[in-house]
Amino acid sequence: MPKPVQSPPVADDQSVLVLPTSSQVPGFVVDRAADRLRKRFDVAVERSPLLDADGPPAPDDVASALEAAFRDPDVGAVVAASGGDRQVRVLEHLDRDALAANPTRFFGISDNTNLHCALASADVVSYYGGQCLPGLALDNALADYTAEYLERALFDESLGVVEPADSYTDGHFDFETEEPREWRPAHGWTWNGFDGPVTGRVRGGCLEVLEWVAAADPAGDLVPASEPAHDDGRVLLVETSEELPSPAHVRRVLQNLGARGTLDDLDAVLVGRPKTRHEDSPPQSERDAYRRHQRTAIAETVRDYADAPILFDFDVGHTDPHVPVPLGARVTLDPREESVTFH
Repeated sequence: MPKPVQSPPVADDQSVLVLPTSSQVPGFVVDRAADRLRKRFDVAVERSPLLDADGPPAPDDVASALEAAFRDPDVGAVVAASGGDRQVRVLEHLDRDALAANPTRFFGISDNTNLHCALASADVVSYYGGQCLPGLALDNALADYTAEYLERALFDESLGVVEPADSYTDGHFDFETEEPREWRPAHGWTWNGFDGPVTGRVRGGCLEVLEWVAAADPAGDLVPASEPAHDDGRVLLVETSEELPSPAHVRRVLQNLGARGTLDDLDAVLVGRPKTRHEDSPPQSERDAYRRHQRTAIAETVRDYADAPILFDFDVGHTDPHVPVPLGARVTLDPREESVTFH
């Protein structure tokens, strides 16, 4: 199978385009994220005209805008404004050949898993992280940990070695009060079932959205069945959203993916630290139990299909700070060094 193409780093004369890929977000949120990109990374930021539309942009307009951004030599990266569950409707309008012919760095999480899967099927590396909301616009400043890896994702050939964050938050940020969120010690990553280092190409995204993509993808090229054997290996990335899916739901989604062959022959699974609260905040004991039960559901279900080690609590997805994971890149998970390296 073809090797995914790493799009070139953002050049000094290129800009970052903010694009609404499904839902709209308030203008001040986009402005806040764009201002942080400009000031922190000294990069020009442009706004897509679709941000000024009344209501969510039409799926075909999103597809056309994304293709146009990839074709535009002045655009070095595209940052999703947010997600939105209408995004699955964009897939049928995308010209994946156009995306493959003009690889450009794309950043987004959650519902943007739809577009990540399309880019993966076009053999283009994209970044799971770095969108405006949730992401760049939250808190009173961009976390240094997020900024360090986002800078690499924008301007370096590869992400390199990633270290675990010292602290994290999964709390809701209120833009009206701007009250600081609660941050807790992160306690590192959890290595489960590793005998030694594992290397493979990483694909995946938000677990709930992978289920949608699979349902919209009868041909099986967006969320593939077991891929042809090659020397690169296979690592699956999964994380869950602010909708806080139950452990039973997580188990069922993984079973559905397993029935497609997606879990066959995996070399490892990389699991993001789950969000355990949204606008409400249950007691810490309930949140800890949610995390444990989700971990058990993932471990038991994966091992019904593959003898694959699992790295839990990776800093990616709906919690902060986060690493923009390059989907399609090679990654080495080394339990001895307790390191994750993207090549």
